[in-house]
Amino acid sequence: MNRIEFIKQVSEILEIDPENLTGSEILEEIGNWDSLSIISFVAMVDAELNRIVSPEKLRQAKTIDDLANLAGI
Repeated sequence: MNRIEFIKQVSEILEIDPENLTGSEILEEIGNWDSLSIISFVAMVDAELNRIVSPEKLRQAKTIDDLANLAGI
């Protein structure tokens, strides 16, 4: 998965237009970043990238770019 595909997947999880995501968005300011989207993100990273995201590192993520780093993108 490349960065463009990652942004598309995250935009689907957040139910927002991928054109609106640059990576610098602050997660707390995204209305759809909630417990369901967090679980969906963890599941997507596991299924698509075969990576496990630790809850501690996920709590430290502040932006979409941080999520990409956690996913290894």
